[in-house]
Amino acid sequence: MISYYLSAPDFPSDGHDKKRPRAQQRQTSLTDLKETEHTLMLMCVLAKHWNSWVKAMKEMDSQLREKSIHLLAFISRGTQHLGESSSLNAPLVCPPILKEEFDGCKKPSFVNSRSGWFALSPLSCVSKPKFSAISTTTALAIKTQSTENSDHVSQSYFSDTVALQIYRITFLLLKFLCLQAEGAARRAEEVGFVDLDHFPELPMPEILHGLQDQAITIVTELCGDKRSNEIQIEVQSICCLLLQIMEMALHLELCVLQICSIRPVLGRVEDFSKEVKLLIKAMERHAFLKSSVKSLKQITSVIYPGLLQGEEFL
Repeated sequence: MISYYLSAPDFPSDGHDKKRPRAQQRQTSLTDLKETEHTLMLMCVLAKHWNSWVKAMKEMDSQLREKSIHLLAFISRGTQHLGESSSLNAPLVCPPILKEEFDGCKKPSFVNSRSGWFALSPLSCVSKPKFSAISTTTALAIKTQSTENSDHVSQSYFSDTVALQIYRITFLLLKFLCLQAEGAARRAEEVGFVDLDHFPELPMPEILHGLQDQAITIVTELCGDKRSNEIQIEVQSICCLLLQIMEMALHLELCVLQICSIRPVLGRVEDFSKEVKLLIKAMERHAFLKSSVKSLKQITSVIYPGLLQGEEFL
């Protein structure tokens, strides 16, 4: 059951996949997404007891991590490939099923974000999803062109709810992997060395970067100077959730860099530097993000020393 709810949709592997009829595509529902969240909550509770978890799970442990990483990769990248055009299918098929979900389709968006899964989910929540051409880098951190056109698919309360559910799942996936890494680190301290052969699998930096970029883009948008200083409580909680996702992604990236003895790629440092500074400036306008600003600066300074040394970031 756990394995089923961690299964990610497959990425299209060739030109034939994008021509598959909608009925043959992997379909999910808001109920299934909530079941995935509950499954991950259980996994996180169990994973806190590292020694018992390892003994009980044995061979299944590695498989669950791999599935978790694959699901994170899907959330991080979407399903686009280089050179693909507007004929792409929606990244996820999640139509309304229950009466309240159909009612939610008639209600306006409560987040009003044009980035990340808040931009992609409307494509998945209609009977015939569309997908406009998007950036060939990280699909979910960039505005889809459909949001710029007059014939775009409208966002709704339901599409926002689906997007939020995806980010709740993202939070728990990262939490589970962080618990695994922390347990392995404690074990290394006990025995006096890091056993790389038995160190838990961790996401590639590119996956973590995609999640970081989504959080940066959405929170900067929601907290920027183009928005009101008064942010609704629901949106405040979403900002806090996304910032927690970003911090955990940064912690896992630090773990990967240390274990593999590598340094951040220069191009990534430059891009991240520019975007995170805009994010922090946007966050500092809001009192409810004060503690988040402090913790974000701390982890950023560890991975990218000197990045935030300017007077305005001290």
